[in-house]
Amino acid sequence: MIFRLFGNSRTLTGRLATFFTLVALAIGLMTFVIFIFALQWSEDRAGERMLLVDRDEAVYRFTQGETGIIQIDWLTKAYNSYADVPQPFRDFVKTKEYFLDEVAFDSLPSEYMVYVGHYYVKGKKTPLVLIAQIEKIEFGFKELIYAASVVLVIILSLIALFGIVLRRLSQKLISPLNDINLQLEQHGTDIGIPFTMSPEAAEEFQTLTKKMNSYREEARSLLKREQAFARYASHELRTPLTIVKGSTKLLSRRDVDEFQQRQIVRLNEASMQMETMIDTLLSLVRYEKSEDLAPEREFNKQELEKIIEQNSAQALEKNLQIDLQVESNPIVRAAPPVMNMLIGNILRNAIAATEKKGKIKIIQDSLQLAIFDQGHGLTSTSSSDGHGLGLLIVDDLCRRYQWQFSLSNNPGGGCVAKIQFIK
Repeated sequence: MIFRLFGNSRTLTGRLATFFTLVALAIGLMTFVIFIFALQWSEDRAGERMLLVDRDEAVYRFTQGETGIIQIDWLTKAYNSYADVPQPFRDFVKTKEYFLDEVAFDSLPSEYMVYVGHYYVKGKKTPLVLIAQIEKIEFGFKELIYAASVVLVIILSLIALFGIVLRRLSQKLISPLNDINLQLEQHGTDIGIPFTMSPEAAEEFQTLTKKMNSYREEARSLLKREQAFARYASHELRTPLTIVKGSTKLLSRRDVDEFQQRQIVRLNEASMQMETMIDTLLSLVRYEKSEDLAPEREFNKQELEKIIEQNSAQALEKNLQIDLQVESNPIVRAAPPVMNMLIGNILRNAIAATEKKGKIKIIQDSLQLAIFDQGHGLTSTSSSDGHGLGLLIVDDLCRRYQWQFSLSNNPGGGCVAKIQFIK
């Protein structure tokens, strides 16, 4: 239970407070128990010392000639004969050679301090018994409750004071971490802004801040290199792509047979896909610092139909039917080329998996987009990695925009690929 309570506290300050509060309560409870035990123990020892003093008085008076029962004081009586000892003490003391402690009997309303020993008179051993009504000078129930209450109040006050001091100390110690957490929340994924730390913070926090800034600078440098590579690659790819598109257009103006016409169509489709990929790279580079910088927009049915048209050439060859069902439009930050690459890869994968004259179903609403195919489904050894590089690209793009991508078997046969647009 204690570990569950400790685990339920989410903040470091809360966990420290919970831990030390439990420790303080345990120490306080132990102190309280020790106090009650020590109070009773000290009462017993005081009663024993009182009876030992009375013993010396009784021995002196008996050796001076007194006999029978002696009233030492208003609490204690002394006996030098077992016959004079009242019941039920008589049967008890006869069996003892030496005894000094409190005793209680069911027939008596209170406890008594009893001493059993002996003394010598002219070499003759004589029994000596002292009985004291010790309860009359011990703490009563009300007095014990009062003393315990005072101690309990003092302990709780000390715990409260300790808690206040601990809270302030922990807040001061954790303050640098809270500052870093606040900076992370304010700056988000903007790695261009360094972390700052108060000069009064501990040396460990200063070192931590320097290391985090160092790692952030390394990440910034890597990001710049990736952005530069994407820009240069996109620029260099456009030149041969323009040549391919121009040559294809020139070839299409000539009289060609059916086979050559199909090749020209395939070249045009490949050029369009390459152009889409280049546009996607440029879009990703443009908003690479943070996806929050990209403007929100509505991904509508017309855009989805255009993506289907651009990526369904193989579906026409296989005589596949593509059913589209749009219930509502999601709000996205991804640029049109990115959505084209994202959905196009999934659609081409579904077309490749579906047999001839099969059917592919696409359902879209404001929360997700799902593509159902009629392929053989996932095997026990299949994964999203095993269905081509296209799905790896899809998974990476979804992670970048904090979407969720999943690929699973459809109960009706084939696979279903889903993109959930909610973060």
